[in-house]
Amino acid sequence: MSGQEMAEKLFLTRTAVWKAIKSLREEGHEIEAVTNKGYRLTGDIELPAEERIDGYIREYPGTAGKYESTLADTLIRVYDSVESTNDVAAAFAKENPGKEYIIIADAQTKGRGRRGRDFYSPAGTGIYISFLIYPHVSFDKAMNYTCMMAECVCRAIKKVTGIETGIKWVNDIYYKDRKVAGILTEGIASLEDGELSHVIIGAGINLYTPYEGFPADIEKRAGALLFEKTDDEIKDKLYAAIICEFLSCYRYPDKNPFVEDYISRSILVGKYVKMYPSDGRKAAKDAGYAYVTGIDKDCRLLVRYEDGREEAISSGEVSVVKY
Repeated sequence: MSGQEMAEKLFLTRTAVWKAIKSLREEGHEIEAVTNKGYRLTGDIELPAEERIDGYIREYPGTAGKYESTLADTLIRVYDSVESTNDVAAAFAKENPGKEYIIIADAQTKGRGRRGRDFYSPAGTGIYISFLIYPHVSFDKAMNYTCMMAECVCRAIKKVTGIETGIKWVNDIYYKDRKVAGILTEGIASLEDGELSHVIIGAGINLYTPYEGFPADIEKRAGALLFEKTDDEIKDKLYAAIICEFLSCYRYPDKNPFVEDYISRSILVGKYVKMYPSDGRKAAKDAGYAYVTGIDKDCRLLVRYEDGREEAISSGEVSVVKY
């Protein structure tokens, strides 16, 4: 239907119609626009649903027969849109100490990545989920949960879509040389004993390319897992898979080890990398160069410098370079 026809029938201006179309797209509706012809609704919105996710969790391989112990009274809530799933989990932790929580949203208006960066989280095309857990470990072990979540997301993607992904230490997931997912871990520690009181782990996945494309500042490095929707409930299946994989690793670490698999997915081992300080400085003068020899059992990046010195890196940022 043409924009002019809609404007006339609804007693609106063409600009108002265009703004309404833009708003609907941002909410996740697929709307095709053809010059001199108009707009066409091409698909139904696919919002995650607690009931469907719960059903897929019950059916998930390895969960059948032990559903209650897998979830162990963990609360799961689904929202159309939030500012940040991690922020909602943090607010919940203040009001409900000791209670585990999983929050899912179809969109984030203020999604965050590491070091306070924005994480583009439009409606309809992504997976946004956060876990609130109480692991009772020292603060220096928090990174292990980032790696655990990254590996579990890769496992879930493989089981649901068949796609093999790689991990760029420490928290980015890549497919076809493009970043398709990121993990953000935030922990609160006791000043008395340095033990984590709780940990919030968020994961954001680009399932499809956003309707309006990726923003200019990330369009050269961001990617998506799928070109088009082939399964109306693929989001719910992915949410269920991520929940089952992560809780299985977190609750039963001896039965579900993850470090070896995490290491095997590394896209950095055997490559030269540019290394930046853990304080977030990104100036060229602050960068160093090293060869990645491996990742150890504590998920530290093992590197060797030109002078032969070797080091195990537990924080900071790296990027692959031609060297």
